[in-house]
Amino acid sequence: MMSTTTSSRLAILATGAMLALGACDRTPPPAADKPAADKPGSSVSLSAAERAPLGKQTIRASGSSALQPLVNAAKEKFETDNRSVSVEVSAGGSKKGLADVASGAVHIGNSDIFAPEDMKAQLVDHKVAVVGFAAMANKGSFNEKVPALTLEQMAKVFSGTVKDWKELGGAPQPIVVINRAAGSGTRTVFGNAVLGGDKFVEGQTEDNSGALVAKLKQTKGAISYLALSFKDDSLVTLQVKTDKGPVDASPETIATGAYPIWSYEHMFTKGEATGATKVFLDYVLSSDFQSHVIPSVKGFIAITQMKVTKEKD
Repeated sequence: MMSTTTSSRLAILATGAMLALGACDRTPPPAADKPAADKPGSSVSLSAAERAPLGKQTIRASGSSALQPLVNAAKEKFETDNRSVSVEVSAGGSKKGLADVASGAVHIGNSDIFAPEDMKAQLVDHKVAVVGFAAMANKGSFNEKVPALTLEQMAKVFSGTVKDWKELGGAPQPIVVINRAAGSGTRTVFGNAVLGGDKFVEGQTEDNSGALVAKLKQTKGAISYLALSFKDDSLVTLQVKTDKGPVDASPETIATGAYPIWSYEHMFTKGEATGATKVFLDYVLSSDFQSHVIPSVKGFIAITQMKVTKEKD
């Protein structure tokens, strides 16, 4: 029979052996599962390995004011799921976004237009959505009988050939054309679709879409062009008159190409995206964001819904 003293000694030795083995085990605990980007309500989060080397991170994006509402929606959800990351979004126009990202001033250049040939080699194009554009006007008795214009009529208005609403079937009222500034992607897209280039009549300009909406409301007889993300019920949004009748700008008509004035929304990076920027773009391109967030943001259409494509603006 084993003595009490011997039993105690064996117990102490066994305990010591277990502690020694535990001290030598350097296997890390299993990593927590990362939320799947394609599940409804989920996001894409930075892993601990991605967060640790950099600490608090800031992603800077600039450019298109038309795209800004969608990027702000992505920023809100992404920052909630990634507390160590801040996403700073500023406007200034598509050409500014392209110039900023090419120079390294920002991580992401937001644009309504494709990159010019001299930038294509250094920039990576992430097409994140589609948005339509429309002619929008100050609302009054002078244009209440003008719900739609042909592309030819729009061209005459924005080139300055047609100068009064009565020439379009409305009541007498001088037309005031308000343009976006030369660096605007909205101006480029609308000009190419309607005028065949930047052939706008000279006149007043506004640097961003929000200011333009306010100016249209204040200026009797005024007309301009805006992304549908800035559609406002206090303005007249003109349909496009075709041989088959007037076509309203809607997700369905844009997706099929029946409504002709639209563009891809691009988020350009200088080279392949890395770190927090890559994770943010992965979220914007995820099926969760495309299927559940984009439809909730006014004016935007998911890339996956498009039945037509385009290779240039």
